[in-house]
Amino acid sequence: MTTLMAFFKNRTVQQLFIFTLCQNILWWVAGSTASTGNPLGTDVKFFLLVYGVFLAAGYFLILKRHFQTAVGPILVVAAGTMGFLAAPQAHLVQLFALLICIFLVLACIPQLGLQSVYGLVVFSFLAGLGVPVVLFFLRNHYLAVQFLAPLIPLMASYLAFFEPYYVTGTQDWRRRLITPLIFVVTLFWLPFSWRIILIILLTAAHWWLQGRLNQRYRLVTTGLFQLIVGLLILL
Repeated sequence: MTTLMAFFKNRTVQQLFIFTLCQNILWWVAGSTASTGNPLGTDVKFFLLVYGVFLAAGYFLILKRHFQTAVGPILVVAAGTMGFLAAPQAHLVQLFALLICIFLVLACIPQLGLQSVYGLVVFSFLAGLGVPVVLFFLRNHYLAVQFLAPLIPLMASYLAFFEPYYVTGTQDWRRRLITPLIFVVTLFWLPFSWRIILIILLTAAHWWLQGRLNQRYRLVTTGLFQLIVGLLILL
């Protein structure tokens, strides 16, 4: 019992739970947008839930440890297994669920050069689309434009919020503005409202905070900020 309590009191474990919860709330809300199909079966929901938990926890550890962790890739592989089991008859869905898992494992190999701008772009595309598309497609068996439209700024939010973890080292502050500006531009894909202004302010606050927060709290802060921004985009 003492060992278990010590485990849950560990700051990294606490942050992992918070980050994982934030990412999964965001994915499930995104996957439910514009959904009109049949409800998912209990077994499918279970496999997808475990898939999302393992996936988010895996890349939390990968990014937290700067791609130098053995546990992160193991969780990602476990996530891939769950994604495969969630759609045994839908091979394209299985492939789509596996893509981000394969990418994250390969990203931990420095020689492949995925810890870079290129890796950030691929990660943003797969993380922003992966689970939401799987959820929507399993319910509806097609993809709708009204569903995909909000996912464009959602994908761009991964560019803006996760850039420091893929593009490391000292950078000119003006270069660090590129991905937030790309994100802001994609917001105008949506109908203009007060939410867009609030999203821009939150993105600017996150950008400003990242260079001033203690490094151990940066990733969980990113998860919290992105959850709020994502809900403003989707709801």
